[in-house]
Amino acid sequence: MSKPRPVLPGKTYLITRRCTQRQFLLTPSEAINQIILYLVAVAASRKWIAVHAVCVMGNHLHMVITDTRAEVSEYCRWLMEFIAKCVNAHRGRWEALF
Repeated sequence: MSKPRPVLPGKTYLITRRCTQRQFLLTPSEAINQIILYLVAVAASRKWIAVHAVCVMGNHLHMVITDTRAEVSEYCRWLMEFIAKCVNAHRGRWEALF
């Protein structure tokens, strides 16, 4: 097993997350775009994260962020949890999204 990576303030990260079984659950639509952009903004303001870019594809998403307070793990946990809850509610499903 590899050593855990250090989480330091001021680092920039490329974050990629893929949907379960490579399903196209994040296919762009007006509702999906609004859900993800709103949650990215809320999570960034709660954890003092600078968001540089967000790209949502049909079955995955990419983000470039700068972590100002070494809270990238908590940011990702909160963001992915609420994206999954909201997208699943929008699509009428209850299984894992990521």
